[in-house]
Amino acid sequence: MERNNLEFKIKESLSERTPDVLDKIKNSSQFKVPEKEEKRFVIFSSFKKMSFSLATVFALVLVLALVFSSQKVTPVIASTITVDINPSIQITLDEDDNVIAVTSINADGEEIIRNIRFKGLTLDRAIEIIIEKANEKGFIVETTDENVILINVNSKNAEIKARVEAQLETKITSEVNKYGALVKVVKGNSGEVTQNQMNSLVAIAKENKISVAKLLLIKKIILLDDTFTIADLKDLSVRELYNIEYNLLNPEEDIEPGNNNGEPGNNDDIPGNNNEVPGNNDEVPGNNDDAPGNSNSSTNGN
Repeated sequence: MERNNLEFKIKESLSERTPDVLDKIKNSSQFKVPEKEEKRFVIFSSFKKMSFSLATVFALVLVLALVFSSQKVTPVIASTITVDINPSIQITLDEDDNVIAVTSINADGEEIIRNIRFKGLTLDRAIEIIIEKANEKGFIVETTDENVILINVNSKNAEIKARVEAQLETKITSEVNKYGALVKVVKGNSGEVTQNQMNSLVAIAKENKISVAKLLLIKKIILLDDTFTIADLKDLSVRELYNIEYNLLNPEEDIEPGNNNGEPGNNDDIPGNNNEVPGNNDEVPGNNDDAPGNSNSSTNGN
């Protein structure tokens, strides 16, 4: 009993001497009890931040895609073709033999390709269109005369060059034959030409608005007869140039190659087959009113 009284007195004495400051602390303006953060709010906030980050990344990827897609990709030219009838046309192809571009070399060539979109077409389809237009414009002779078409294929890849050359020759022959006309496809060959020589040929050809292949044929004629000049010959069709070359190589023959017994395309009246030197009379091939594309009212590539 006495022991309990003693404990009570000690506790009472301690309580009196120890100030009760808890109420003062709670009532202080500086005292704040932190609120318990709800878990749902934390999850929502994290999801919101993640969504914003994903949207930012997507927008950035979209912008980069648009930038790169807007840049033009230049296709690689695998081969370059020139086709000369009298219209002279250049065709560039990719490695799959699809057309990258078709350009005219002379005014007659411009007549053939005007207002036609060739890009993306196959080589066969491009040749179909070119021969069809050449026939419509009168550059394909549908008589007993044989058309001569000069082709030239340039490529750093020998396999591509051989393939395109064979395809081109076959397609041109079949397309011209569709119109009941005869054709001889002649392959141009620059031979062993140095880069400097080729640069010179390109410059001369460009100046005269003819292809390099046609220029080489003209130079062969001039080597056989130096009375001719490039100016004399550049406006003639390939058929007429071929006839002149053959006559110079075979001066004793009175007829064209394979022209006998009235066979189709074989007659003695082909321009350039007379006793006068071609180019030194009024009957120069291509300078009369009956030659396709060479009338006084038409443009001959100048």
